[in-house]
Amino acid sequence: MKRIDAYWEQRNFDKRVLEVEMDADDSSDCLAALEDDCANYEYIVAKVPKHRLDLVHGLEASGFRFMETQMEMSMNLKKLAEPSRFTKAIADHIRFQTVDTREHLEALLSNIDEDLFVTDRVSLDPVLGNGIAHKRYINWIRDGFLSGNALIIEAILKSNKVGFFYFTKRKDKTIHAVLASVYKNARRRAIGPSFLEEICSWLAKEGYTKITTRVSSNNLESLRANLFVGFEMKEIYYILRKLT
Repeated sequence: MKRIDAYWEQRNFDKRVLEVEMDADDSSDCLAALEDDCANYEYIVAKVPKHRLDLVHGLEASGFRFMETQMEMSMNLKKLAEPSRFTKAIADHIRFQTVDTREHLEALLSNIDEDLFVTDRVSLDPVLGNGIAHKRYINWIRDGFLSGNALIIEAILKSNKVGFFYFTKRKDKTIHAVLASVYKNARRRAIGPSFLEEICSWLAKEGYTKITTRVSSNNLESLRANLFVGFEMKEIYYILRKLT
């Protein structure tokens, strides 16, 4: 079991935050080690590998609440399928612009409204809600930009800015998709799959060979879109949280 003091979340939750990652071979005795943590942290997030429902039930008995199933997915960018006819009509009009100035970043962030990530576990949490989830994502994207390790792309359909992608760079030409969304003015136009197909082609042309991401069971549309464009399921985790 690994513990991470998520000090960067203090400004978002106004609480001390601990992230706990459990291993498939952890014994149920590891749950006792969390008792002291509950006295020192006000918000604890636990990540449990699939099949370990005994750990899930033990956490629930300690006051944790189940929030989502998290699916880790990946795609080999060297083996991209041909774009589908369904998405090609839109894809031909999509282009991407890298966010490389602070002014461009702030303009992008201004298009992210509180309803953009309503399937997020923080947004759905009745104790937390949209406001905290929104602040968290804005800080997350801004931190990534300032770190220099992020690749932030704005999607443009014809002449309109309609969405964005936020990636972090990994080793060996791998890139991780952290966030992606369509802006409010472009929703309900079935353009998500087209964006995904085109950004994967764009990344491949930029020299990346693999893309990874995480999708929540609360976000069925995102899961469908990822499977549609060729992502494969690699791992499944259960996510629980405790507020004290």
